[in-house]
Amino acid sequence: MILKLIKLPLRLAAIPVFLALLALQLLGSVLIGLSSVVTHLLAGVFLLGAVTGWLVHAQPWMVWQAVGIGLFFAFAPSLAAWLLNKVTDCVLRILSFMLS
Repeated sequence: MILKLIKLPLRLAAIPVFLALLALQLLGSVLIGLSSVVTHLLAGVFLLGAVTGWLVHAQPWMVWQAVGIGLFFAFAPSLAAWLLNKVTDCVLRILSFMLS
């Protein structure tokens, strides 16, 4: 009984945090979905530019720079999705606390 009385203010304080994280999760998933198209197109352009640089014997540092930028654009949506999964884990933990 006392434990329920102690948890009640914490549950009430968790509601705005839960709603903010839920809105962040929704916004993040929409932005990741839309921006992944653009970042994959940019990754293709930079990696194609790196291959072209190798074919025409461009400066090696320019070719490797294009490879690095292309790989960054290729893996950026995956990194953002991983971070968004961590936000989802926080939302689920807060929800389980509020419902316990």
